[in-house]
Amino acid sequence: MPVIMRCYFNLVDGYEKILDQDGIEVLDLEQARVQALKAIEELLEEDDAAAEDWRNWVLEVTDGSGTILFSIPLSGILH
Repeated sequence: MPVIMRCYFNLVDGYEKILDQDGIEVLDLEQARVQALKAIEELLEEDDAAAEDWRNWVLEVTDGSGTILFSIPLSGILH
């Protein structure tokens, strides 16, 4: 039976943190990465003009203890 882990997607820019209070359950880090990219796409779909505002932000994916599993700079994804 696969081990399910809960990942949290927090947005940080060095000054502010927008914390994910709920998280999602994933089977592995690859699934977490796919979900993180989907979350970023949803941000863009909500307001494409806001892409410039997100330029300095990073999406940090953490486990339940707050350990950062990986991060994705939004500047590398936004256009």
